[in-house]
Amino acid sequence: MVIRMVDEDRSHSLAEGFQSPVHFVGIGGYGMSGLALVLHAHGIPVEGCDVSESSRVQMLRDRGIPVTIGHDPSHVRFAGTIVYSTDVPEDLDELSAARESGMAVLHRSRVLARLFEVYARGIAITGTHGKTSCTAMLGAAMEAAGKDPTVVVGGEMGAAGLTARVGASEFLVAEACESDGTFLEYRPWSGIWTNVEPEHLEHYEGSFDRQKEAFGDFISGIDPRGFLIMNASDDDSRSLAWRASPRIIWCGVEDRAEPRLGVVPDYSARSVDLRPDGSGFCLYRGAERMGRLRISVPGRHVVQNALMVAAAALETGAGFEGIARGLSEYSGVRRRFEIVGAVDGVRIVDDYAHHPTEVRATLLAARGMAGNGRVLAVFQPQRYTRTRDLMEEFGRAFDGADELILTPIYAPPGQGEIPGVSSDALAERVRRHSGIEVSVMADPSDMKEFIAASVSPGDVVITMGAGDIWKLARDLVKG
Repeated sequence: MVIRMVDEDRSHSLAEGFQSPVHFVGIGGYGMSGLALVLHAHGIPVEGCDVSESSRVQMLRDRGIPVTIGHDPSHVRFAGTIVYSTDVPEDLDELSAARESGMAVLHRSRVLARLFEVYARGIAITGTHGKTSCTAMLGAAMEAAGKDPTVVVGGEMGAAGLTARVGASEFLVAEACESDGTFLEYRPWSGIWTNVEPEHLEHYEGSFDRQKEAFGDFISGIDPRGFLIMNASDDDSRSLAWRASPRIIWCGVEDRAEPRLGVVPDYSARSVDLRPDGSGFCLYRGAERMGRLRISVPGRHVVQNALMVAAAALETGAGFEGIARGLSEYSGVRRRFEIVGAVDGVRIVDDYAHHPTEVRATLLAARGMAGNGRVLAVFQPQRYTRTRDLMEEFGRAFDGADELILTPIYAPPGQGEIPGVSSDALAERVRRHSGIEVSVMADPSDMKEFIAASVSPGDVVITMGAGDIWKLARDLVKG
């Protein structure tokens, strides 16, 4: 699904921005691997290295991109351009060696910014939640409708686990992540802004106001000739709508769960149908009923995402029938409410949820799937800073579970512990606010034994977190 045809003029223009070969440090990351795929498809020599083997490393090799395991200054000896991400330490020997040799050393955001320059119709998806799902979903809808977009997504799509597809049209669909502030380098034609909540505050001097201001700066940089899809029910993002340069298109879910919208929506979802095997709704453009849409992913948040995606696709000129077909065939992104399997009548689900709002939405979907059964959640907190900044919110986020296992906090390299911030402290908050049974465990074997003794047919076990908790879900299915 990744490559069919590449426009030669666009490839030539893209290649002018880089000295070859392009070496990606940390090429196995979601965003890094997607960018590597796109450059490779345009005929630009690409190579890279990463600290360990992964499904994405193998996917890149299968497509002819050399990947070396481990870091060493010798890796960059014959490179022309070095690309790195925020997760790579600035003092890494490879980067130091490249700079000393006078090579171009670029943050990954500069590569994506170049793509937005080269593709005339770039659509950036930003917001605190839902970026990856909306990006993949919009790509699927536009592809089915014949728009043939290039898509760069921060997750793995389809059975092949691809993090990008390359189309022949002028459309680019890509995530614009606010986590490190580099999204301000992008100048897209149009965009989707899903929502805004406190997150990644360590990059905004601990200030939610600064984070919101960054989002305001971003939407002010979108091409005035394009459009911006916005969530009519999100108060904080709605308060910054005046900063937007392009035409704003409001989207809102109109049902009893969302009785009040801040503005009259241009597109709305009505007659919402939430089932264990998916979600559906009637799409309206103003008073005009466009038709019914169905997505095979459960959850009310999925309806909001699909509504915004459908609106964006229609605004590009895509036909409703193609959009409906693309959404119906959309199977989700790995680790976004991914049904890993079932054991003795117990369904095992894995999700990337790592923010309180995402946890609540994911557990609500799990509750709908369980029906009369129980929901046992396993949550791996990620980052000491996030856990500290959102401790109280996390404490209130697990009402949808009947029982909770917390693992130790998963911290990226270089982030040390913070006194008083721990999974034990979080467990106390959850017990105080939700009253559910909470256990703190570090050994996966103990977790598997505990889960096996606690569940019955009809129950749902869901693992959540941005770290390596996904391994537990797969081990549970393997037995």
